[in-house]
Amino acid sequence: MKGRKTTVLILVTLLSLSIPAAFSSNDSFAVEYQFNAVVVNDQWVIEGTILQEIPGEPLIPFYPARILLPQDAEVKDVKVKSGIPVIQEGFDIAWGQPPCTFSSAEAAEKVGKNEQIYNSNNWYPEKLYEVLSIESFRGFQILNVMLYPLQYKPKSKTVKFYLQLTVDVQFGKGLKNKLYRGLQGDKQAVSGMVDNPDMVAAYAEPAEAVPFLTGGPYQYIIITNSTLAPAFQELLLHKIDYVNRAKIIDVAWIYSNYTGYDNPEKIRNFIIDAYNDWDTEYCLLGGDIAAVPYRGFYIYANGYYDYDMAADMYFGCLDGNFDADGDHVYGEPNDGVDWLEEVFIGRAPVETVSEAELFVDKVINYELAVKPKVCQFHAAIIAPGNNPDSRTIPWNCEQWVPEDYTIKELFEQNGPITKDDWRDAWDGSYDGEPHVPPLTFQHAGHGSTTCYGISSSVNWCNADVSTLTNTFWPIHMSVACHSGNFKYNDCLAETYVKDDCGAIACMLNVNYGWFSTLDASKYSGDFLETMFRGLFDDGKEHLGELLNQAKSYWVSHAQSNSTYRWCYYEINLLGDPESPCLTKRRPVTPPTVIITNPPDGSIVSGTVEITVRIGPLDSVTPYKGKIDTVEFYIDNVLVYTDTVKPFVYEWDTTDYHDGRHTIYVKGYYSDIFRDDDIVTVNVNNSTEPYVRITNPQHGSTVSGIVLVTTETAAVDTVKFYINGELVYTCSSEPFEFKWDTTEYEDGTYEILAEGYQGNTPVAKDAIKVTVRNAV
Repeated sequence: MKGRKTTVLILVTLLSLSIPAAFSSNDSFAVEYQFNAVVVNDQWVIEGTILQEIPGEPLIPFYPARILLPQDAEVKDVKVKSGIPVIQEGFDIAWGQPPCTFSSAEAAEKVGKNEQIYNSNNWYPEKLYEVLSIESFRGFQILNVMLYPLQYKPKSKTVKFYLQLTVDVQFGKGLKNKLYRGLQGDKQAVSGMVDNPDMVAAYAEPAEAVPFLTGGPYQYIIITNSTLAPAFQELLLHKIDYVNRAKIIDVAWIYSNYTGYDNPEKIRNFIIDAYNDWDTEYCLLGGDIAAVPYRGFYIYANGYYDYDMAADMYFGCLDGNFDADGDHVYGEPNDGVDWLEEVFIGRAPVETVSEAELFVDKVINYELAVKPKVCQFHAAIIAPGNNPDSRTIPWNCEQWVPEDYTIKELFEQNGPITKDDWRDAWDGSYDGEPHVPPLTFQHAGHGSTTCYGISSSVNWCNADVSTLTNTFWPIHMSVACHSGNFKYNDCLAETYVKDDCGAIACMLNVNYGWFSTLDASKYSGDFLETMFRGLFDDGKEHLGELLNQAKSYWVSHAQSNSTYRWCYYEINLLGDPESPCLTKRRPVTPPTVIITNPPDGSIVSGTVEITVRIGPLDSVTPYKGKIDTVEFYIDNVLVYTDTVKPFVYEWDTTDYHDGRHTIYVKGYYSDIFRDDDIVTVNVNNSTEPYVRITNPQHGSTVSGIVLVTTETAAVDTVKFYINGELVYTCSSEPFEFKWDTTEYEDGTYEILAEGYQGNTPVAKDAIKVTVRNAV
């Protein structure tokens, strides 16, 4: 495949596990890795590995092993065993170069080789492995180990290749992880991150815990302020048809009910509780930084500093506190950084109600739209002579795109790129059929906060976004510097997301993007590649989960390399973290709440079972709406709440007077009102029949057509008389008749209602009214 990095192929990973149900203080297990090597242009290429690039030192391949530990295990020792190596001589292995920002590509300086290493007869690297850390994801402990299947002796130009490396892990009983929930979704998620997914089966169910937050579950939450909350209500109503309940939380409530050094810490502490008590999986930060604050991380790499890099991963990575030394400088190398999001985070970078309403409208329409099978790739020239070749960035992404997708390319190397070309690429009319907007739009070029280069001489800026006409919103990603810096009002990424055309989501850099002078696709480009790998190969289509998966491939690198750490911190998701980007969601028919017993107008007595059916009125039309709570009201007074199907209330009518009463029910899902129903019944717990005229009132003045109504008990027929003359007989509930007073002269009249059991009169009631129709 064109431009594909020959060092990134597919590694075959084998494993053998034997974990006792109750392990002792000295149990162990092993994970076996097998490697395949070929020689390309006098260089060893190890399938599935990545080149370690340290300035001046040999470019050595390594594999970042991610090993799931047994539940509650404490690692005692890690050893790596090797098979018999293959040894060959006569290889010149090149050396690494310093990382370079895209902003300083033209001034990039190369370094010479490390003479001490290259004149040595010692093997490089000295060891076959390096234990980096133990990372946690939703209570699952992951051991990160760098494996080096190849060693190099520079002076003699000798390589030693190991076809097999086996990681032996000795462990004992450790502490329980408070973030372990044992949910099936958590087990599936971690299985896609580790080399030994079979270990998941050894994890037991968690012990019951006393929740701090009541209610729930809420798989999806929106954190926003009171001004923007009404605008997000429509999104909540949409989401509850596809997630396991959802809820909006006001930041003011969080600030009042949670402690923390500052507001970002209070929000994170709340999200920890929501994760544990509500099984929360997705969190949308509903607003720009004025509505929902950010956490700034400290980062240093290659002579560059950022003391306040906006990193929303702080709110989703829930182990530790990112400030182990307590100096309130977050994300330092010694701060015990947590790298994997337990709760997937996205941000709606909106400031006003109208912006929030537009964001919500885009998300809903995007989720209900057919997703196009088109991917747009771009590369501007980033260095003189296009060296290194910026096209390797899109080419490495393209290798993960399925064969039934159309790949479109917009490369400056092939000719000048104009703003019209850029607009055409966004609406799908550039580079041939099909003329549909792309699902993904990848950019490679220089950038600033409000602009990025679409070619070496043409910048695309905030003001240009409003000229887009695309009718579908792609996912947008870029290696450009600063274009995702949402601390600025407004950065280019925010403008794309808030425009009525533009993008559905952006994953752009807050600060500098990075590359290697040997390989333009290294560092920032690596993260773009694993976005496509996560989407198409791993099947992580929900945007927040996709970004977390893409980053997860680089945890080991970020722990050991400051440039990768920089890149890891600076990529945020501006968009809804739960939105699926491969699936078209089907519109859901809203549910109806129907009282099935007692029938409307019936006579009831004693204890009555009020039953409710959830579904369409005709009981045939399919529906997918949800109801999880029904409230029962008698005469508009709440008497019972049922949260378990079938929804039933046993009503003791003897606590109520005989006569007419209303039964009213309200159905909710995720605390949101969905539908209601009402019936009227007559309570008769007395053996005595009666009739009472309820309209019109005695002594009132009437005109025109008057509906004469009654309240009855123990009668099956009511006869109505006007001044002693029988005018109407009613033999079914409700006992009433329409009296046309215009047929009578103005004056005083007696209305008599007489109730019968069979042919026997058993009760009656009479009132007097005044008819006045004359003008």
